[in-house]
Amino acid sequence: MRFTIKNIYSAFLPIPSLSLNLSSSRFPLTTFVTHSLIDKMNTSAKNTETTPYEATQYNALAPKYQNIKRIPATYVETANVRAATAPFIHNARVLDLACGTGYYSRKLLEWGASSVVGVDVSEGMIDVASSSSSSSLTLTPQQVSDGSGKLKFQVGDARTLGVIEGGNFDLISAVWLLNYATNLSELTKMFSNISKNLKSGGGGGGGVFVGLTTRPVPRAEMVPHKVLNDNIRVKKAETWGMDVRYCDLDDNDNRKLDGGLKGWRVEISTETKFGKEDGVAFTTFHLPMEDYETAAREGGMKGKLEWLEVKLEGEERKEAERDAGEQYFREYFGGLGPHFGILVIERGD
Repeated sequence: MRFTIKNIYSAFLPIPSLSLNLSSSRFPLTTFVTHSLIDKMNTSAKNTETTPYEATQYNALAPKYQNIKRIPATYVETANVRAATAPFIHNARVLDLACGTGYYSRKLLEWGASSVVGVDVSEGMIDVASSSSSSSLTLTPQQVSDGSGKLKFQVGDARTLGVIEGGNFDLISAVWLLNYATNLSELTKMFSNISKNLKSGGGGGGGVFVGLTTRPVPRAEMVPHKVLNDNIRVKKAETWGMDVRYCDLDDNDNRKLDGGLKGWRVEISTETKFGKEDGVAFTTFHLPMEDYETAAREGGMKGKLEWLEVKLEGEERKEAERDAGEQYFREYFGGLGPHFGILVIERGD
């Protein structure tokens, strides 16, 4: 069922610390990272003057970022991305923005895409994605990098991307991309490049954007949203296993919000669950729901826009409960609510 979310009070909340079946092929953990690659990432991470902020933080995290997929909420995330892309995926040319280590790029091929181009701002992430994908998809590194296979990756910033591979994509997916925009202007730049790369056409004949981002919260409720998150985080940080801290955008951050718009800087860490050696810590941003919708329109997305209901049902729910336990998912949906939203927009004419 599809709907437009109104009056949401639930927070983007930390996830309980529970064990996954790590032998499951559903969440592959193996990547191939050489010492030279790690040195390359560390060098890139120091270049803060010419490298986008997201690349700076993720170049160093790339070798261990895949561990975040071990959190039980990944079952919910993956099931909903699959369901959201299902109507558009068959034989589709797909552009996967913020592809990271290629987890969803590979999934999109498994789900029926004819080809996928993965783009990420972090060179370190792209290096890991290329290495791991050449193994898991039985492609050679040459095929992954030169376009002769179904999957390839390249470095790019969604705010300045321009047209990739001639554009005209049937589907653009973006899992955890929009939450790196610090303001309406940056969001609009992202959507402008998304629009430029989608196939044009109205009446369902054009390209479609499917994005997963922070839980949609109306502007008027951003403050109580933070309060609720803080109360649960402070009281149950160890229990949840993921520390999610909402901070003022201009607190120790030189990228202030344009025009006085409201939103939160979000500091996330999985070190509570995985320790400093395997855990990751990074920064994202949570803007009001209205900003995502306004930016989409101003960026050229003129077709149908809707937020989808987040759910986990059937065999996917049973598999998740076998792995992480029924109690986790009862609490996730019943008491806390999903920590993300799914936004689907047709490009239109």
